Amino acid sequence: MVMKRVVAVLAILLLVLTLLISQSINPKFHTIAQAEKPVIRIAYDGDIDHIELMQFRSISAYEATANLYEPLLTQVTFTNPRGEIVGLDEVEGSLAERYEISEDGTTFTFYLRREAKFADGTPITAHDFKYTFDRAITGPGYLGLLIPFMAIDSADQIQVLDDYTLQISTNEPAALTETILTFQIFGAISEATASEHATSDDPWAEQYFHQNANSSGPYQITHWEQGEEYVFEPNPNYWRGETFFQNAGVVFKVVPDAETREAMLQAGEVDIALGIPFSDLGDLLEDPNLAVHAIPSGRIYHLGMNNAIAPFDDARVRQAISMAIPYNAMIENVLYGYGQQPKSPVSIGMEGYTDEFWTYGDADLEEARALLETAGYGNGFVVDLTVPEEDQTRLDAAEWIKVGLERLGITVNINAVSTAEFSELLFSHELPFFIEQWYSWGNDPFFQLTFNLKCGAVTNYVNYCNEEVDALIEAGTFSRDAEERADLIRRAQEIIVEEAPWAYLYQPDRVFVTRANVTGIAIFNDLTLRYAYLGITE
Repeated sequence: MVMKRVVAVLAILLLVLTLLISQSINPKFHTIAQAEKPVIRIAYDGDIDHIELMQFRSISAYEATANLYEPLLTQVTFTNPRGEIVGLDEVEGSLAERYEISEDGTTFTFYLRREAKFADGTPITAHDFKYTFDRAITGPGYLGLLIPFMAIDSADQIQVLDDYTLQISTNEPAALTETILTFQIFGAISEATASEHATSDDPWAEQYFHQNANSSGPYQITHWEQGEEYVFEPNPNYWRGETFFQNAGVVFKVVPDAETREAMLQAGEVDIALGIPFSDLGDLLEDPNLAVHAIPSGRIYHLGMNNAIAPFDDARVRQAISMAIPYNAMIENVLYGYGQQPKSPVSIGMEGYTDEFWTYGDADLEEARALLETAGYGNGFVVDLTVPEEDQTRLDAAEWIKVGLERLGITVNINAVSTAEFSELLFSHELPFFIEQWYSWGNDPFFQLTFNLKCGAVTNYVNYCNEEVDALIEAGTFSRDAEERADLIRRAQEIIVEEAPWAYLYQPDRVFVTRANVTGIAIFNDLTLRYAYLGITE
């Protein structure tokens, strides 16, 4: 009997020791309590730098905040034949149960869901949204850049009618008001939480919100280990209820090395891997245990030619370069077919996009040489092409550009710099020749052109300026007439494509590689995953 007890005790100790060892090897995947629903494990290529809603942050951080905060409105969703869920250009109520627009299009009245609560259980009220907009309009973040698109210039235009009714008054009808109100960055922030953590030096509690959130959205962060791992668990007070969630939580694993992410996915250690190189997708597709989800996106990669710096201050040089780029070769050998080649500064799939004015593809190189000759560069020139060294896709594209321009006698030296230095050079507006990318939330062409090509815009890195284009952008931004907007954006594209401040390189798909049994890949206008839809089939 004694021996049996000793054996039993030893067995228990061995079991405990085994559990402790297994947890010490990989404790991160044991942080969510076992439940009937699966835990989704995702390997990310980038880290979360912070989750302060109103400051610029990393792409991974935007993915986090998309699941932590919820705005007044959201996109209507569509499930495509592959089972992927995508946001449409139509909007519907989110934390606003319903809303009304005045006949003149300048007054928006939102009726909030009375059942909606923050993660701490306190109600989400019109006062919280008033605080959120006050913070956006008068606070130190970048959201003030977006407010004018809604024809708002003062926090006084946001009024609380009662605890659950919010009214927004605009200076004039604006086409983008409802669209912008779907953006995650206008998600409800708890006024009480902000007040509790505000200080005289930090009146908006930005430092607190860098790593904390009293969630108004579907998830809350329950584990934060920067550079390593984050755990997202369902907000127990989320208004849609427990049945909305297809999982028990998400483990966000930071794995910088692509080969390691791929190996973890193939071994079943994670369910989804992001940032997989296009060149590797073909091999991964051969694995029956994996699936590749490629969703068209509006992100445009372009060759920027600084219109204020010679020789790119001459449109003939820019046109000649646009004629010599091997676009099809880049789609096939850089994106490996996972993307398209845009032919306008308006993204393919965006309202008003047209390729009718683009004449540069498969062009006669003799015409390009003639343009250089008349511009005074018949013998070519030498130029540095600057790209961020961490972006292999851009590095590969640069090689193809180099080959293409050699045919015109233009010698291209590829200048690979750190992402930080690249950003600094861009913001100086003094970078002559570079590859940059842009993606516009809201999928609106006038929004996109405002930031990229309007005179004096801080993100107009090529210093392009055309007063007629500016007037077209202004008119289109505030017109709610679809026919008028179509005419305006068509004319704007005609002018810009001819003047060629950019060469339009490629528009890559948003790619997610998953285990074959993963369901519910869902992205909205910011291209970030919405975790609640993610599930696993048996």
